[in-house]
Formats: sequence, C-alpha cells, structure tokens
Amino acid sequence: MKLEVSERTILRDVEALSEAGVPIFTARGAGGGIELMDGFQTHLTGLTTDEAQCLFLVGQPQVAHRLGLGAPTQTARIKLLGALAPALADHADGLSAWFLHDPDPPVGNRIPHGELRRIARSIHRHRKVELTIAHDPTVTVRPLGLVLKAGSWHVISSGRTGIEVTCIDELRATRLTTQSFTPPVDFDLTEFWTRHTSLT
Repeated sequence: MKLEVSERTILRDVEALSEAGVPIFTARGAGGGIELMDGFQTHLTGLTTDEAQCLFLVGQPQVAHRLGLGAPTQTARIKLLGALAPALADHADGLSAWFLHDPDPPVGNRIPHGELRRIARSIHRHRKVELTIAHDPTVTVRPLGLVLKAGSWHVISSGRTGIEVTCIDELRATRLTTQSFTPPVDFDLTEFWTRHTSLT
C-alpha cells in the first residue's frame, strides 16, 4: 500500500507515536516493517456524556464552572492526563501553571453563574428561555449558542428575521420555559460569529 508521503514523514509520525506511549515494533530486512502491538488500546476509557461534552473546556476551568460543567471538566482532564505518556502529561499539565482564562470583566456587571447555566440548559434542550436584561421588558428567545467575547457574554438566538445577537452583560434574570423549538439545520455557531464580527 502506498502512503503518498515521504519516508521522513513516516519516521517522524512513528517517533511521535512512540513518544506518546504507543508501543511500536520494527523489523529490519526485506520482510520487515513497522507495526503497532496487536490489540493495543489507550487508557482513555469510561468518559461519561458530560465529560465528553467538556473535552474542549478542559483548559478553561473557570468558564466551565460558570456554565455548570466544572466537575465533569475536571474528571475529563484527569482521564486525559492519565491517557498520555508521563512525559507528555507533565508538559500538558504544566500549561495550567502559567495560563488562566478568567472570563469576568475587570469592572462592571458579572453575570450570576446560575443564569448562565440556565441559558446553557435551554440551548442543550432546545427550549425557549426568558431573559430580563437591565430595565428592558422581558423577552423570550430561542437560544442557539453562547459566545464569550473579550469578557462579554452574548446569546445567539433564532429570531423572526434571522439569527440575532443579544449582549447579556446586564442580565438580571432568566427563566427556562417548557416551550421547545427546532434549531435551523444549517446553523454553525463558529461560522456565524466569524461573519458577524467581520461586519462590526
């Protein structure tokens, strides 16, 4: 089988696998080659649904905590570190010693964690949620996602005229309703936010 890559690339990938703790066997000669140990599996097993959902929050414990995902994020982090080779785990774990993402602004409004968690639940359950922001009348939105931009939280929702962005820095209260909704099938949060910010 041809891999369509150079021999140098193959050797570099094999070296990376070996450093990650994957057992690699090599045999020289005409009938030789490189192979993985038969039946090898990583130790990354037993992730719960919540832990799997939190994988991309592992390096942001404070954000995870505000969304009500602190505990599963911590256990997912422990399992990820346990699945790495010791040397790589030490390097990965060392990141928390010199980098921290604090999502709260230095001054101004700080959204109560319970309110953020209710919005997160409404997104996961596809349920409408009532928002009371500052002294404005309460509005009901169909939330599709949350965006944290430079210390400000925004709710992205499906409105009558399209996708809407609502800053919730002055959020006073939320109420999760029993009314469900169907999100747009073609909605992609990252793509939408990229377009949105390019226009502002």
